[in-house]
Amino acid sequence: MVNQKIQAAKAELFRSQHLDKKILVLPNIWDALGAKLIKQVGFPSIATASVATALSNGYPDGERIPFSALLEIVLKISSAVDLPLSVDIERGFADSIVDLKENIRLLIENGAVGINIEDSHPDHKGLTKIGDQCRKIEAIRETAILCDVPMVINARTDIFLQKTEENPMTQAIERAKAFKTAGADCVYPILINRYDDITRFVEEVGMPMNVLLLKPISDLQHLENIGVARITLGPNLLNHALTAMKAVAEGLIKYDSSAFFGRDLLSREYLDQLL
Repeated sequence: MVNQKIQAAKAELFRSQHLDKKILVLPNIWDALGAKLIKQVGFPSIATASVATALSNGYPDGERIPFSALLEIVLKISSAVDLPLSVDIERGFADSIVDLKENIRLLIENGAVGINIEDSHPDHKGLTKIGDQCRKIEAIRETAILCDVPMVINARTDIFLQKTEENPMTQAIERAKAFKTAGADCVYPILINRYDDITRFVEEVGMPMNVLLLKPISDLQHLENIGVARITLGPNLLNHALTAMKAVAEGLIKYDSSAFFGRDLLSREYLDQLL
């Protein structure tokens, strides 16, 4: 598969990007061509989003895509570009620590140097107990050490997504601190959407923080200034692409080609040179 020494160097590079004062923007892609485009634009690393990789391959989100199919996507992307690659693995595609460790080993073998792992139950109606989630993070770290690839663990908490806690900030901070102790490198309180809450989170947790780019917190420079380490886009690049396709298709079915010619398209030469 991939070269272990190169993998280790990429992992260290990826970790250092979380510690830089400059915010790390990670566009979430779903295939090799998208990875090549993101590299050409100038981004230093890439990531997948579970929704995008699942939907673009004909599966609903929620670990419904076969793990073997996800591994094929990871290998194609990691073979297409030499950038650090982080993979969204949802709950880990595993019901046991043994299976989780094997999945992490396979991800590393296929080119991943980072992972995103969440703490929801499969139905997203409740959270994994803190101790159980910490054991998963510890198992990922142990496996990465055995593989000699210092994988970057982005520990996602779904406190704000589920909206079931009376004091979500307190609970999110408690989880983040526990995940940090267990070996996480970055924490991701998905759907946090207030600058003041983000500032408090950064100050109290004391580790790199990932936020999802949302309209209420869309000032990237301000996010950098208040200490956010990393921004991800979730499935929204795919959504942008499909939104444009839908507009063109809806026009053409009505014999209206204005949307088809409504923007300058990438040239065939540009697309060819990506390959």
